[in-house]
Amino acid sequence: WEAAMTASHYKLNNLIAFLDHNNLQIDGRNDEVMTINPIKEKFESFGFNVIEIDGHNFDEIISAVEVAKNQDKPTMIIANTIKGKGVSFMENMASWHGKAPNQEEYQKAIEELGGAN
Repeated sequence: WEAAMTASHYKLNNLIAFLDHNNLQIDGRNDEVMTINPIKEKFESFGFNVIEIDGHNFDEIISAVEVAKNQDKPTMIIANTIKGKGVSFMENMASWHGKAPNQEEYQKAIEELGGAN
């Protein structure tokens, strides 16, 4: 929070930050463990321009960065995402926070994402 206050205080309009908002933390869902909401309003209260996007949509990511480049204060882009998106056994599962797949899981994930082995 001190960094956020400093960025706003010095009007660091060239600062563009991203928050990966997937609603999960290591022990479970944010709203069940420790909520971070209202995250948008928190950054606004520190003087940030806040843009909320679909963090899986490249057009929205590019557009948000372009908007942020023309602000007179720092910008926080809240990218709403789904942890493990596209991998059936990982999607929206807090248990995959900080955990690497084994070789079999890796192969299955690559296949589900349409990649080559």
